[in-house]
Amino acid sequence: MLDADAGNARGLRGYPFTYRYEEGDDRLHRFYLPALERSVRYDRAAGFFSSSALAVAAAGVARLITNGGRMRLLVGAALTPEDVEAIVHGADLRWVVQERLLQGFVTIEELLERERLAALAWLVAEGRLELRVVLPLGRDKQPLAAAEAAPYFHVKYGIFTDAFGNRLAFEGSVNETAAGWVQNYETLSVYFSWDESRRYLEHIVVRFERLWQGEEHRWRTLTLPEAVHQKLLQYRPDEPPLYDPLERVQVPVSEVCEKTGDYQTGPDVSGAIARFLLDVPRLVGARWVGLATAPVVPWPHQRRVVERLVEHFPERFLLADEVGLGKTIEAALALRELLLSGRVQRVLLLVPGGLVRQWQEELLDKAALAVPRFDAGKLWDAQGGSSPIGAKELLETQPVLLLSSHLAKRREWAEQLLQAQPWDLVIVDEAHHARRDAEGRPNRLLSLLRALSERTRGLWLLTATPMQLHPSELWELLSLLGLPGQWGAGPDDFVRYFAQLRGSDGGAPDWDFLLKLAREERAVRGGLDAQFVQKMRERLGLARWQRIERLLSTDSASDPRSLDRDSQAALYAALRQHTPVRRLMLRHTRSLLRRYREEGLLNEPLAERDPTVVWVTLTDPERELYDRIEEYITEFYARYEAERPGLGFVMTIYRRRLTSSFAAVRLSLERRLAFLERRSDDVGLTEEDVTEEELDRDVQERVGDIDRWATEDEIRYLRRFLEDLQRLRRDSKREHVLMLLERLFAESETIAIFTEYYDTLLDLREHLVPIYGSQVACYSGRGGEVWQDGKWQPISRSELAALFREGRRVRLLLCTDAASEGLNLQTCGVLVNYDLPWNPMRVEQRIGRFDRIGQRYPVVRIVHLLYQDTVEAEVYRRLGERIDWFRNVVGELQPILTRVSEEIRRLALAPQSARRRELEHLLEELERELAQREEQELLQTLLEPDAAAYEATGGLPPVTLSELEETLFEIPAIAGVFRRHPRIERVYRISDEARHTTVTLDRQTYDERREELQFLTYGTEVLGKLLERAAGELPPHLLRLADESGRVGYYWLDGDRAVPITTLQEFREAVTSSGVRTETAVRAAEQDFAARCAAEREREAAREAQMRSVRRSALAAQARAVLREAVAIEWVLGRGGTVQALASRGYPWAPLVRLVGKDAEDERTVRQLVPSLRQRSREQLDGRLGYLTQVAGELVERLVALSA
Repeated sequence: MLDADAGNARGLRGYPFTYRYEEGDDRLHRFYLPALERSVRYDRAAGFFSSSALAVAAAGVARLITNGGRMRLLVGAALTPEDVEAIVHGADLRWVVQERLLQGFVTIEELLERERLAALAWLVAEGRLELRVVLPLGRDKQPLAAAEAAPYFHVKYGIFTDAFGNRLAFEGSVNETAAGWVQNYETLSVYFSWDESRRYLEHIVVRFERLWQGEEHRWRTLTLPEAVHQKLLQYRPDEPPLYDPLERVQVPVSEVCEKTGDYQTGPDVSGAIARFLLDVPRLVGARWVGLATAPVVPWPHQRRVVERLVEHFPERFLLADEVGLGKTIEAALALRELLLSGRVQRVLLLVPGGLVRQWQEELLDKAALAVPRFDAGKLWDAQGGSSPIGAKELLETQPVLLLSSHLAKRREWAEQLLQAQPWDLVIVDEAHHARRDAEGRPNRLLSLLRALSERTRGLWLLTATPMQLHPSELWELLSLLGLPGQWGAGPDDFVRYFAQLRGSDGGAPDWDFLLKLAREERAVRGGLDAQFVQKMRERLGLARWQRIERLLSTDSASDPRSLDRDSQAALYAALRQHTPVRRLMLRHTRSLLRRYREEGLLNEPLAERDPTVVWVTLTDPERELYDRIEEYITEFYARYEAERPGLGFVMTIYRRRLTSSFAAVRLSLERRLAFLERRSDDVGLTEEDVTEEELDRDVQERVGDIDRWATEDEIRYLRRFLEDLQRLRRDSKREHVLMLLERLFAESETIAIFTEYYDTLLDLREHLVPIYGSQVACYSGRGGEVWQDGKWQPISRSELAALFREGRRVRLLLCTDAASEGLNLQTCGVLVNYDLPWNPMRVEQRIGRFDRIGQRYPVVRIVHLLYQDTVEAEVYRRLGERIDWFRNVVGELQPILTRVSEEIRRLALAPQSARRRELEHLLEELERELAQREEQELLQTLLEPDAAAYEATGGLPPVTLSELEETLFEIPAIAGVFRRHPRIERVYRISDEARHTTVTLDRQTYDERREELQFLTYGTEVLGKLLERAAGELPPHLLRLADESGRVGYYWLDGDRAVPITTLQEFREAVTSSGVRTETAVRAAEQDFAARCAAEREREAAREAQMRSVRRSALAAQARAVLREAVAIEWVLGRGGTVQALASRGYPWAPLVRLVGKDAEDERTVRQLVPSLRQRSREQLDGRLGYLTQVAGELVERLVALSA
C-alpha cells in the first residue's frame, strides 16, 4: 500500500474500487480510507442529525485531514409532531431545529463516536467542514415530522473528488448506529466519473448541489445553527486525528525486528509476482477473475446474469433469455468463475445430443474451458483426441463432463448417474424437454432431473421456451429449483395464483390464498424488494404503504378489500413482484434490450426485421410428382404404423425433405430403395433427419428397429418416382432463388441461404457456382467449404467467418441448420430460408444468428420460400395473416407456435380424404387460441422480464487481461519462452520440450483465428505451467496463507500491521516496498484470513441451508396434500376419515404425519375433495389410495434425507 501522498498523486482512478460493497466487506479499509486519502473534497448526505449519524458520516475522515481536504455535510432534523405544530403556529424554525439538533449530543458514550466527532470538530475549527440542515416539506410547505420524513433519508450518499477532478459517488442504505456500522449493516453502490456509470454519479452530484443551494423542490435548507456549531467545537482535539478509530494502525516496533531489503528489481521480484499470479483465481475475496480474463466480453445483460449466478451460488436458476441472446455464454462464463475459484469441482452438463459438440466448442471458445464430452462410447477432449471408456469409469474419473441428455435419460445411464458421487453443479440445456405427457406422467428426462436435483448443490436450467403450452410446464422446471411451501405443493396453486392476479378465473380474489403464498415467498427473500418498497412509499405515502406491508408480512386482521383503489393497485403490484418466478427465472427479451438501448444502458445497435414470403408455384409436372410422392408417403406411413408403431417414422423424414427440395427427397428415396433391395445395410438416415423434438420422444431408440418390411408395391413405387425425378428438368424454387439473388445483392454485400438438408445444399451450390464462382461458400455439419481451383476445399470455421465478414472473396454462404449455432452472422444483412422447418422456433434460431446485438445493418431482410398449395404453406399463411409470426416468434405466441410442428406432421401424414377437413379444424383451433391471446396475458405476466430484479454487482478483478499480458512479458522465466509470430500481431509461439503452441491474449485476434490459436488465460494448461515454473519465493515482509479448501490470502507485513493484498497492483506496490515482519503481524494476518474464509463458507452454507428449508417446506406441503386426499378417500369409503386413523395404519402414514404435523387435517379442503371422489368406483378409489401410499413413502424418504 502507498502512503497518502503517493495515493493522492495517483488519484481515485488508481485504486481498484468495486461497484458494490455489501455486508461482510471491509468498507473502511477498502473503500472509505482509500477514497479519502486520495480526495481533496468530500460531500456527504447523512440521515437525521445525531452523534451516531455523524460518526457514520465521518468514517475515514481523518485521512481527509492529512490531505488538506474539505468537506460539506447535509443532515436532517428529526422533528417531533410537537415541533411541527409549534412551527405551524409561528415558532421560529431555526430555534426549533437548533433545539432538536442539540438533543443529538445528549448521550455520547461510545469511544467510536467521540473520536469520529473529534475529526469533524477539527475540520469545523479549521474552516474546512461546513454543515447544512435539510428539511423535507409536506404539501402545506411545512417541515415533516420524523416519522413522515424518514423515507426521504433512507438512502444516504456521498461524493469524493480528487486533485485531478476525478469523482467517485456512492449511495446506500446505511445503518446509522455505531453498533450497526461496526457490524457491517451497510450496502453501498459505487459510481465513477470515468466509466459508463458516470450518469448515475452525475445524478447524485446534481441532487446534492440542489439541496446544498436550497434549490430542491419541497425541501428547505438551513445553515447550521450557531449553538450546534459551538457544541460541536467542544469535541475538537488538541492535535489533528491521523487515523480512524477502527483503522488498523502501526505501533512502535521492537528494535530487534529486522527490516527487509529492497525488492524493486531482480529475479526475486519476478518470481514473487509469478507466484501471486498463479494464486490469483483462488484469492479469498477475489471477484471476476474469470470474467476479466475470458476470451469474450459479455454484453451488459449477460454480465448481469453471470453475476447473479456466481454471487448467489449454490442457489438455483432458470436461464430463459430469448433465442440468440446468449444463454450458453452466460452459463459458460459463470461456470468459468466457479471453476477457477474452486467453488465447484464436479460439474455435469446435460445437453441434447445434437448440441454436445457445439457446447464443447462454445465452452472452449467463449470461456477457455476444455471440457471433455462423451460420445459413441468414447471420451473426446476439446482438441479432438478420443479414447474408449465405460460409463462407471467415466463418471468416476471426469470431474467436469459434457453428456447427451438423450443418452443420460436412458434407464441404464440414469442409474449410473444417480449412483455416482454427488455433483457440485448440474447444467441442463433445452430444459423444456423435461415435462409430463398428456396423462400427467413425467417423461424420462424429467424423472432423471427430479432425482438428480437431490444429488447436486447447484442446478441451472436453460431454455428459451420455459412454457410450451401451459403454466404448469413452467412450474415443473421451477419446482426442480426450489419452490417454497404451497408454491411447491403442485402446479394447481401456482397457476391459480397468477390466474387470480390476472382476474382470468372469473371470481373475486381469494385474498387469504394470495397473501399466504406471497408471505411464503417473502420469507424466502428475507423481505420485500427495496427498490419496489421505495417506489411504493413515494407513491402512496408512509402510512398507506405500511398497511400494505403489514398484510404482506403477517396474518394481519386488516381486510384488503377495504383498501382504497391506489393501495389495492399497489398490493396487486407487490403480489406480482414477489413471486418465485421473478426470483428464480432470469430472462431477457429483445424488447427489453431495446429499452436498455433507449435508456443508454446498451450502446450496440439492434436491428429491425423485414420479412418477405415468396410463394413458389409448382409447374404441372412438379405438382403431379409432388402429389404422387406425398400419396406414397401417406400410404406407406399408415401401413407401417399399423404393422408396428414407430416403423412409419422414416416416412415423416421423407415428407419433411419433400418440403425442402425435390433434390433432397430424390436422394433420400435412392437410399431407401438401395436399403429395400438389399444393396445397402444403411437405413439411409442422416443426423439432419432426426430432430431434437423426435429425440425427445425417444423415437431414435426405435429407428434401429426399422427392418425390411417392404412390399414389392413400395419398390415399384420408388423406381417409378426416381425415374420421373431424374426426368424433371425445372426446379421452380431454385429458379426463384437465382432471380432473387440478383436483386438482394443490390441491398447487401453478403447473403446467407439456410436449408435443413445437406442434400438440398449440394443441389443449390451446383447451380450457383457457375454464376458466382469462388464467391460461394458452404457451412454444414461437415464444416466449412470454399470453391477454389475448380473444386470444393475444406476451410476452418474461423477462416470462413473472416472471409464472409469481409464480404469480398466470399459473398454467398450456403448453410444447413448445423450453422444456426456454429456461426454468428451479424455482419450479414440478408437471410434466405430456402425451406422452413415444421417447428417455427427452429426458424427463429436461424434468424437469431443474424438478429444479434451489434448487427451491422439497421434492418435485416428475411426471405422465406414456401411451395404454394401445400399443408405447410396453408398453415403458415393463415398464421401470417393473424400474427405476423414471420417477423417475431417470441413472447406469448411461443406456446401456440410450438404446437405447429406436431400439427403439420400429423396433417402431412393424414390421408388425402381427411386432410382438408382436419386442416380446417386445426386452423379454427389456432384462430380460437389467437383470439384468446389477450386473456393469455397470464403467460406474459409469468415471463415478463424485470430489469431491476437483478442489477449488476460490478466490482474490479484482482488482475485484468491487459495487466496479465503486460506482466507475463516482465517475468524473464516466462518472456524467454515466447517467440513473436512472424506475420500476426500479438500472437506468440511457445516452444516447450517437443511441443509447440501458438497463443494470444488478444480477444479480437482470437475471435478471428480461434481454430489456429489457443487463448492464453487462466484455466488453460499452458498458462498454469508457465506460472508454476516461474513462481519463486516471497520476500520476508510478504505472507502467503492457504486453507484446506485451496483459498489463498496474501498480506503485506509492516510492524504490527497486516494489510491484505487483493490486486496485482497492490502486490506490485507491496513487493517493491520495505516492511517489517513480526509475530504480531503474522497472527493478525492469520486471524484476518481465517475470518475471510469463514465468512465465504458461512455465506454459501447459509444459502444451502435456506434451499434445504425451501425444499422441505415444499415437500411438507405436498405431504399435507397427499394426507388430505387420503383422508377424503378413507371418509368416502367409510373407513374413518381422519389423520389419526390414517396414522394408525403405520408406515408410511405414521411417520409422514409426524414429519408434517397435525395441521394436515384441513376439514375444508377435505370436504372440497369429497364430491369428485364420490364419482369414482370403489376399485378406483382403492387404486388411487395405493398410489398415494407409494407417494407418501417417497415423501417420507425425501423429508428424512433433508432433515439428516
